[in-house]
Amino acid sequence: MHQATQEEIAELEAIRDFKKGYVYFLSSFQSLVASFIQFLTSGSISEQNKRDLLPYRKALDQELNNSQKQIKDIIFNLDEKHMYPMVKKEYSRYFQGGYADGPRTDYVQFHLIFEMLRNFTIDSRASWTEIKKSILSGAFHDPVFRDDSLLNFRINAALEKLDLLGIFLKRMAYVLGIENYNQILETRVSKHKFRENIVYKLSSIFSENLYEGNVPVENEDSGPLPGQELDMQIHAPVAAKKEQKMAQPKVEKKPEDSIVNFIQAYGKYSWNSDQHYFFRYEIDKYLTERAFFKQTISMDIHLGADEQMLRSELIKSLSSIKRKTKSSEEYETDYLAFLNNFFDFIENIVIMNLGIPNQLRWVFLFHIGPSHFYMIVKKFLMEVNTGYLHVQSLDGKKVTRVIPGEVVKKHVVDYWNKIILPNVGEEKNNLALLKRIAEVVAEKYKEASARAMEEYEKLPADVKASKRIDELFRENMNHWMGAANIIVFKRFVKNKSI
Repeated sequence: MHQATQEEIAELEAIRDFKKGYVYFLSSFQSLVASFIQFLTSGSISEQNKRDLLPYRKALDQELNNSQKQIKDIIFNLDEKHMYPMVKKEYSRYFQGGYADGPRTDYVQFHLIFEMLRNFTIDSRASWTEIKKSILSGAFHDPVFRDDSLLNFRINAALEKLDLLGIFLKRMAYVLGIENYNQILETRVSKHKFRENIVYKLSSIFSENLYEGNVPVENEDSGPLPGQELDMQIHAPVAAKKEQKMAQPKVEKKPEDSIVNFIQAYGKYSWNSDQHYFFRYEIDKYLTERAFFKQTISMDIHLGADEQMLRSELIKSLSSIKRKTKSSEEYETDYLAFLNNFFDFIENIVIMNLGIPNQLRWVFLFHIGPSHFYMIVKKFLMEVNTGYLHVQSLDGKKVTRVIPGEVVKKHVVDYWNKIILPNVGEEKNNLALLKRIAEVVAEKYKEASARAMEEYEKLPADVKASKRIDELFRENMNHWMGAANIIVFKRFVKNKSI
């Protein structure tokens, strides 16, 4: 076997995120689009930049909404309870005769996913490219806003992700036997060819020397192929029915390869299977932050105790001749125990503040979702001034105070798997309960808004005259309405899908 070419090594590196599953990559694209929408609607754009952007807003809003909808639909269809019926329905379009589990159903599923991704890529690439051209040729008073805020950080980032999808689809097309695999984004019609012994799985796309014909094949003697476990991330029930009793070849794995760095806490329906129920953390960053415990000399892990006393104790510990008395494992164990207590502390405060009935506790937390729960945790940690590690530099000359964000994110994933999901049952699929929760939160939102207006009216006349009302509200909103409450309001009150 020849060594992989530099071009193919670059391709495999570019599409490495797909190894974590189709949904993982699509969700990262979805997050990019959501952050763009939030940027456009957050009120942080200056009036001049708003005027300059106005001619392009309609096209931008339309593409962002289309992208959100298409990605949501694809993720919805990738779920086994939707994919399986789709494969059965479309089977006759590919093969004559009755439906049967096996390589042919794998082929149908593989090609259906290919079609969904290709249609999304063709549609989105054309729109994003046109938007980029328009903005490049437009008249903007602030070139930094145009070049960085719009192009580099958002539009170019979206186009780069679409380029990665293009590389992935090219390799998918080759596995599907499409002759013009290099031109699959130039047309929506292509002739594909089923071959009985080919493995039509996600893992096949990552085979080295793929374009030299090295497509994995079914072989009763060789056992499962390295990386075959990746296919479980698309929840293919057809594949699940095929028992794999052969010995797994030994493949060297890095320690982080076994880490599952995301959670898909989905329900049965589209309204409880969107981006609010997906969450992930970066493995590389997590491993870097976990190493901080080896250099930690102290931690702030209180739940709102007397800070002055804590600071005096900290000064004593820092001035001590002994560097530290705990091992890194003990520090990490104590920190994770603190997070467990802190999460419970936060839950109780949020539920009490919003007046959520106790019987709705678990379904309420489920629908907040891990992403918004992390936002609340982060906000509380900073407000209470806790959760910080005091990390000493290797030369011992500097101590940095940090919140290990990826460590916290991983603990949210673990907390969801161990605490939230086991405590919520079929009620998570009850739309009436979700609407009831939304109504309770909406009522609290009205009360908080009224209180915020009262606080605004109390401001001195000269303060009110110094700035616009929306600016004053932005500056004081966290204090007037509660920072954590605002996150919950955005989740339930502003969510049009509820």
